[in-house]
Amino acid sequence: SIVEQVVKGELVIEKGGRLSEITMLYSDIRGFTSMSDGRPPEEVVQTLNEYFEVMVDVLFRYHGTLDKFVGDEIIGLFGAPIALDDAPFKAVACALAMLQNLEEFNRTRAAENQAPIRIGIGVNTGKVITGAIGSTRALQYTAIGDAMNVASRLVTLAKPGEVIISEDTYRLVADRIEAVALPPVQVKGKAAEMRVFRVAGLRYRREADWSGPTNG
Repeated sequence: SIVEQVVKGELVIEKGGRLSEITMLYSDIRGFTSMSDGRPPEEVVQTLNEYFEVMVDVLFRYHGTLDKFVGDEIIGLFGAPIALDDAPFKAVACALAMLQNLEEFNRTRAAENQAPIRIGIGVNTGKVITGAIGSTRALQYTAIGDAMNVASRLVTLAKPGEVIISEDTYRLVADRIEAVALPPVQVKGKAAEMRVFRVAGLRYRREADWSGPTNG
């Protein structure tokens, strides 16, 4: 939908970017290097492509934007380049849906005698610079800023099957999720330790609380 808006001239991706508050999701496969060791490159690529197909479909259903793939890592943005209502909650709900869909994906892999894929996910909310960044020959839409670095740190803390969110995200979704506070962590570039939370699930108080994904 974003590409269609750019082509129609309804959305302009400015070079140099703009400051905006968004929520970012980092998802990373645990033990992928060891899982790939000794396997033919073609098989590794096929596994990644099949995995990405499932995960990106979930990301799009929750109105996230695919920033980029970094190896086996997925970086998704919620609220850029198009503003998104309730972006933090949609990002957390997307993360949980990724884990749920991965279980189905792993059941298929098990039926084919293949090892399961396990992932950890980190979610953070904060102000970043978003826009087309690069050279005149190659521009890429992305987000840059300290909040992205925090999200990257969170995903490294997540164990297989875990969604770890920052306090900045938690305070915006606390009334609609079940979460457990974890010991504060030190983040590079931050003087004070940061509070983080492990998401256990969603909490539905009433139907109006949930504006779920669409297939459109």
